[in-house]
Amino acid sequence: MIIQFAPASQSHTAINIPVDFQVSPLRELGWALHVLSRPSHHGMFLNWALNTRQRLAPEMLDSIDQRTPFFLGWLQTMIQGSQRGVRFPCFFDEWEAYMGLSSDHLGTLHQHIQHRWTQNFDLRMARNSEWESVLFLTDSDWWSQWNAKVESLRDHLGWLIKKFWEQVFEDVWNEIVQHLHDDVANRAATHKTEDAPFWWHAISPRLRMERDAESMQVLVPWTTEFTVTPTTLVTFCPSVFCWPHLWVNGWQSHLSVTYQSQAVRCWATPVSAPARLERRLEALSEPTRLLIVRHLFGSVGTTGTIAHALRLSAGTVSRHLTLLHSVGLVDRIAMGHYVLYQTNRGALQSMGVDLQNLERSPVPSFLRWE
Repeated sequence: MIIQFAPASQSHTAINIPVDFQVSPLRELGWALHVLSRPSHHGMFLNWALNTRQRLAPEMLDSIDQRTPFFLGWLQTMIQGSQRGVRFPCFFDEWEAYMGLSSDHLGTLHQHIQHRWTQNFDLRMARNSEWESVLFLTDSDWWSQWNAKVESLRDHLGWLIKKFWEQVFEDVWNEIVQHLHDDVANRAATHKTEDAPFWWHAISPRLRMERDAESMQVLVPWTTEFTVTPTTLVTFCPSVFCWPHLWVNGWQSHLSVTYQSQAVRCWATPVSAPARLERRLEALSEPTRLLIVRHLFGSVGTTGTIAHALRLSAGTVSRHLTLLHSVGLVDRIAMGHYVLYQTNRGALQSMGVDLQNLERSPVPSFLRWE
């Protein structure tokens, strides 16, 4: 997808584009249902998804699995059409607006998302990725079955959404909503102060603005182009459950970007560890170096005696000893004309302490990582 910035909206950095933020419980619930239907594709939520699937009644679970394609596209488009410019809607306000969409509006939005999948989806980008599992959405015949049933589809999804909110998702939402509000506050505060390409790229690495600020490459499997003008409303929606996706949709004079919240990026990244632990683990990952450390544990030796005992060349042993000494795992002891080597027991003990002290930043309890 390519986003073009109209000349009137440029100031060399495209930073004067009017933007807004929205924290949408209904949109987030749609992404959660998408994750729930494909647990193996979203490892971060695996425990939550498997436990939730066990809790749900079989008929409700079957309905979720059958309607999954609509959670990813149809529902997101319906929300966009019914909730413009509302920053912090509550679930039932969004739900009532969704259920109250007119037949004409439903039909128009349905045609929009159908065209997006059947005409603008890039099959090349979908190869060997999660998108490959939804390639049936590119078949116009699949969509035609719903062309005259959009109201019944809306009603069925509405019942499913409301029931899922009451049984499962309200508690989840209460755990994540503050993280989303914090994300909105941080992004909005930096919008006018940071360089535009950096700001957009910080929203998502899949947003790559050209240096001339006239266009942006969006790395999603749709080949559409959208023009942003001073009258275009650009809405950013932070999300936890859209990880690791980016959902960008243009509709008339409204561009919507659902992106990964900074909070979920922190939860998904490796736990922090001391630099010394990383260097020492890397040193011990090589089998010969580990063998040398084991050989010198409780003993001493020169380069020659180590080489003889381990049946290695002196040059190989010397090279490995140099690295082991540089990370503190081996001590050098000068003894006249000789240099003796010995394993540093304190360094090994400190590695054990560092490993025991590894701690992840707090994550929501619903993820069930503990």
